[in-house]
Amino acid sequence: MADPQSLPPTAGVPRVPTYAWAWVQRSRPVLDEMARQLTGKPPDSAFLDELRAQFAADPFVRDVVIAVIAEVAFHGRLPTRRPPGTAWDRGLTWWAAVIAGTTPAEFEARSGPPPATQRRLFDAGPGGEPRAPRTAPVAALPRPRPAAGRAALAAALRELLTAAEGDQIPASALRQLLAELEGT
Repeated sequence: MADPQSLPPTAGVPRVPTYAWAWVQRSRPVLDEMARQLTGKPPDSAFLDELRAQFAADPFVRDVVIAVIAEVAFHGRLPTRRPPGTAWDRGLTWWAAVIAGTTPAEFEARSGPPPATQRRLFDAGPGGEPRAPRTAPVAALPRPRPAAGRAALAAALRELLTAAEGDQIPASALRQLLAELEGT
């Protein structure tokens, strides 16, 4: 678990915005670990509402919530900025800023755009020139069709299942199907 001594003091944590609590609710591993550490059991339907009420008033609850987010969401590494080229939910960004001891705006300013080498990799064509826009929308691109042999195999297997007695398919029927498939 993240060392509580290395985390910022939680007494000065600003009011947690609704979107940050929504991120906690969507992050099942984080929510499960918070419930395990605070109650010893999985979260029930009222857990998050109780947690929200206790967070502002109880320093122990605040410390557990922030330590669990640092441990589970950031694998024990205290974030100082969002890794280049990544996109985070704004709720996760808010918690990361709190753990880093800064505001979300300052945290985002530290993160900056992806490095130029990464932009070139994805935004440029061969030789570094900009890629031409895709001319056909994805929906208009041709779809691969299943091979005729594959469709025949599926039909033969369906026929075998129809003729099965319960969950048993006679070995002779499987041998016959294999012989037919090898002959094609």
